[in-house]
Amino acid sequence: MADTYDFNSEFNALSKLLVPEEEAVDAGAVSKPTPASIGPKDLLNVKVPAPRARKDPKEIWDESEIQDVVEDDIDDGREVPEYEFMYKQAVESTDVFLGMSGKDESSTSCEQMVVKVQLPGVESISELDLDVKRTYLKLNSTQYKLSIYLPHKVDEDKGKAKWDKDKRVLSVTLPIIREDEF
Repeated sequence: MADTYDFNSEFNALSKLLVPEEEAVDAGAVSKPTPASIGPKDLLNVKVPAPRARKDPKEIWDESEIQDVVEDDIDDGREVPEYEFMYKQAVESTDVFLGMSGKDESSTSCEQMVVKVQLPGVESISELDLDVKRTYLKLNSTQYKLSIYLPHKVDEDKGKAKWDKDKRVLSVTLPIIREDEF
């Protein structure tokens, strides 16, 4: 009986250390821990917003959720000109010979993207209508129509276009926006 008394008194003393007296309901009763008793209590009052109701339950997304939509996918008989993407990066001799900046020759290390569009038959830049958005480029003329998504997000406000009238090539230089820059 003496061993039981010692165990009970030690257990009660331990429970007093773990549970302050104002929280203790019964000195002899010990509550069992539950998943709700673990962690800070203010997390229990988090309210999760209800999902928005969709018009069609089979829809994956709503039209308003789509950004930078090219609404010009209709073939109206105009020719799609030849185009190519090229990339530029600012490198110094320490980059080329010592590789100190960590840049490589891939497009992920480039600062600018150049879109070169071959437009034979176009006499002047005034015949062209160019629209550049963050993710796509749209070019229209009486003879040509080009609507393309860009491989990288660009800063459309800082882009520059240059017309080479001898070669009949439009070069559009666009700064690339990297996600890690934000």
